[in-house]
Amino acid sequence: MEAKVREGHAPAVVVSLQPGEKLISEAGAMMFISGDVAMDVEMPGGLVGGLKRAMLSGESMFLATFTARGAGAVGLCGPFPGSVRQHELDGEIICEKHAYLGHFGEVEISSALAQRMGMGIMGGGEGLFLQRLQGKGTVWLHGGGDFVDFDLAAGQALVVDTGCMVMVEPSVKYEVKMQSGLKKAIGGGEGLFLVHMTGPGHVTLQTLPFGRTARRVLEAAHGGGERSGSGLLGNILGG
Repeated sequence: MEAKVREGHAPAVVVSLQPGEKLISEAGAMMFISGDVAMDVEMPGGLVGGLKRAMLSGESMFLATFTARGAGAVGLCGPFPGSVRQHELDGEIICEKHAYLGHFGEVEISSALAQRMGMGIMGGGEGLFLQRLQGKGTVWLHGGGDFVDFDLAAGQALVVDTGCMVMVEPSVKYEVKMQSGLKKAIGGGEGLFLVHMTGPGHVTLQTLPFGRTARRVLEAAHGGGERSGSGLLGNILGG
């Protein structure tokens, strides 16, 4: 297997497969198939595992599988503009539920409950449930905007917007805490809750989570944005 991430505002990863090799991806991530590659679907963990994945993480019950009968290639891309990263997994990582794009090798995918219940119910983040990736292989992760990385030392703290987390190593402790002071919570624009992380371990964040973009689009569509064309300026421009 050889893979190349094609950089850009909406990047893709092109995975070249040799006969007998198998690639697995999130349902709907496939952009193209080239050569003698058969596409199928599987339900990780059987029916129970598929239902748990759909109900808890909000993802599809199925994963797409691509098996090379001869030499071929598969192109994968994320569901919105951002970044794609190749991660060599040897152990375990925990990622935001939409971050997983695909993998090659012996990797098990399961749902992971956030360490504190505020993570998504009240925290305004991308969801209460995360995904746990375990095993050994190559994993591709997707995030909105750009990636920002931190290698936290033991006891080092990091405070993060609930929607900006992409991936953490299991050694990193994280919990959702309410901001102190109503003025900061309302006026700061970050919501009532933030994620407090404590090292040691690696943390990857995304600069433009899709939920944040979607909220701004909805605000503009309902006349809440400064460029929505409403008010006096909108009347002038609208003729």
